Amino acid sequence: MHHNTVRASTLALVVVALSGCSYKPKPDEILMGAAPRQAIDAPSALMTSGGFCVALNAQDQLITQPCEKITRQQFNWDAGALQLEQRCLVVKGVSELVLAECQDDSRQWQWQADRLLNHKVDRCLDVAGRRHKPGTPLRLAECYGGANQSFEWKSSASMLEQLNLKSLIW
Repeated sequence: MHHNTVRASTLALVVVALSGCSYKPKPDEILMGAAPRQAIDAPSALMTSGGFCVALNAQDQLITQPCEKITRQQFNWDAGALQLEQRCLVVKGVSELVLAECQDDSRQWQWQADRLLNHKVDRCLDVAGRRHKPGTPLRLAECYGGANQSFEWKSSASMLEQLNLKSLIW
């Protein structure tokens, strides 16, 4: 038997052996950029790329403000429902953002990397006018990936508390 034939036969045997060991995860087991985050018990700040917190003003409008860890800046995330003060952020009509009583159809949001996409209207949460200063309103806009559509979930809770693994905390 020729040396190259032995090498090819060995390679073929390895390929056949490994092909039987492959594992293909189900689609719902794969975490993609748009995979919904699970419920997080600890209230958290939603920060803009400009370093401001998303807050609710006296007129019930979402605006940017310096972060102060006040109730009107503390959001909860429940697998697609963005909650503030026991109400959910939803879209009314095509583009109006409102806080309403949380219901089954309140789960309208998906994280796509650092963007919040409202899948009901296929638009992203956006700091209006690309202004990063206090008092700037938030709106829905076509998703294009600008810095004014970049947000970060800032929690003061530990990672274990966020994951609701309190039984693992010593």
